[in-house]
Amino acid sequence: MIETIATLDIINLAIKQIEDGKVNDAKQGLSTYSDKLQKEVNEFDKWATNQSNIEESIQLEIDSELGK
Repeated sequence: MIETIATLDIINLAIKQIEDGKVNDAKQGLSTYSDKLQKEVNEFDKWATNQSNIEESIQLEIDSELGK
């Protein structure tokens, strides 16, 4: 929920900046926030891939011990 509130704040600020004719400021604010969110997504994807690899390794060890 905190992330949603922050997103709304950024969007509302950008809208106000556009209304005030500060399009470049709005664009910069939105770009910065987009970069932040993309970094978080990339970090999550990396974590998820690592977790998947760990789970696969564990399953391979179990299968090996069971003679599969």
